[in-house]
Amino acid sequence: MTVAAVGQVRRATLGDHYIRMLAFGLLGYAVLGKGFAYVGVAPLFVGEVLFGLGLLVLLSSGCLLATFTSAPNLLLGITCCWVLARTAPYVGTYGVDALRDSVVIIYGVFAMIMCGLLIEQPRRINDLYRLVAVFTTYYGPWAWTLYFFSKVTRNYGPYWPGSGLPMVLIRPGEVAVHVAASTVFALLFLPKFGLVRMALIVMSIAAVSAQSRGGMLSIALPVAVAAFVAGTFRQIIRMAAIALSFLAIAYALQIEVSMDPDNRVVSAEQLVLNVASLFGGAAGEGDLDGTKLWRLRWWEAIQGYTIHGPLFWSGHGFGMNLAEEDGFVVGLEHGGPVVRSPHNASMTILARAGVPGLVLWLLLLASWYWMMLSNILLARRQLDPGWANWFLFLGCYLGSILIDASFDVALEGPMLGIWFWAIFGVGTGSAMVFRARGRLS
Repeated sequence: MTVAAVGQVRRATLGDHYIRMLAFGLLGYAVLGKGFAYVGVAPLFVGEVLFGLGLLVLLSSGCLLATFTSAPNLLLGITCCWVLARTAPYVGTYGVDALRDSVVIIYGVFAMIMCGLLIEQPRRINDLYRLVAVFTTYYGPWAWTLYFFSKVTRNYGPYWPGSGLPMVLIRPGEVAVHVAASTVFALLFLPKFGLVRMALIVMSIAAVSAQSRGGMLSIALPVAVAAFVAGTFRQIIRMAAIALSFLAIAYALQIEVSMDPDNRVVSAEQLVLNVASLFGGAAGEGDLDGTKLWRLRWWEAIQGYTIHGPLFWSGHGFGMNLAEEDGFVVGLEHGGPVVRSPHNASMTILARAGVPGLVLWLLLLASWYWMMLSNILLARRQLDPGWANWFLFLGCYLGSILIDASFDVALEGPMLGIWFWAIFGVGTGSAMVFRARGRLS
């Protein structure tokens, strides 16, 4: 074996090990949530370790420059440079807070890492497919038990040593994203979608939808798109029938499940109120309307001082607490920390990076989805449903996270931020491999 060959095997092995490590980290974020994110010693937590190791593996692969031959990655690189330019002046003042605020875009390095590793070894796409298949097979049907456990044990432990956070601490939006992915994967890749599996997934959907309107949309819209594009309406009708049956039974028996320490409960009435509030109903529910009004007022303020104001080009920069700066401090009334972001990733980017940052953000999303759509159409023309469904699945997964990020703090943290950019990179890398190599083996 030549020296070049030995080096090639070594790089491939490093990449394979890193993908397994990242998969384990993503699983931890999906199952354990925020508590898992704080495993480590400040300032080096799980996300920072994965970030640093991944960057080293990408550099050793020799595929960094190749990743920039795709439009989404090129735009991502430009966006990262702009965000760094709006972060660097504030590091001296705000320290680690400036760096942590910038990860809403800088976590995009994970996209470069995944794209580069797939270019280096295209067979890794099949490895990722198998990992996703195992994850979605179990997460979707059993997410409701995980979510209930997180809520019920929040005040009672067990807790992570060091951080003191509950061992399982997951938001409904985080659960909703992975339930949506599990449902879409089943619709696209599992010909035998049994009634038991459907019923369990419906229970997971109901659990998060009764707690989060954003989570409800994060499931409903991607699943509807997947069903429409793939033509799997029969399965959707069966799921809807099961859901309506559960809803009717719960309403007739007045079944309510308390989600201590939250005020809301999982019930048929709460689910209906959440649906109605999306369309302007539920006027009597002060909590539902109040949170919606608070977001809208903050978003209007951000648009006022950026699009129509003095911070058009620059934004506030990264590091300062946006809530305090903009006069929308919330969180203290519930005994928690002050909310730092306006519960919308695009508004966060606009407020911190100005209109140029928002334009770059929207352009890179548009270019990525155009790449997915064009490859779906190409795969269909080549009569290759495996590739077509893979790109559709990735598009729906990313879309689900984007929907949740439009109503909550999602991309600003590692629990969904790393998931988002990893999926982005898998999509870009898969598209580049598909164009270069043809059919998925």
